[in-house]
Amino acid sequence: MFKRGDIVEMDGILAAVVGTAEDGGAPEDHIALWLGEPLAKRISEGGRGGSQPEFLTVPIEYCKAARQAIVKH
Repeated sequence: MFKRGDIVEMDGILAAVVGTAEDGGAPEDHIALWLGEPLAKRISEGGRGGSQPEFLTVPIEYCKAARQAIVKH
């Protein structure tokens, strides 16, 4: 249903799909999500950088497709 790179909604929070059972990145019937780092600050704005990413695996049924993205440049 979902593939790596898709944006999904889980319990009202947007997340990026970073792994599926098909690509070996999650257990069967699950997907691996990156929820982002909402408290992150750019290095150019005084942030520290070097954060370690953390992924969450959840059952696919917890997720639905996100609304169409607004792309800004």
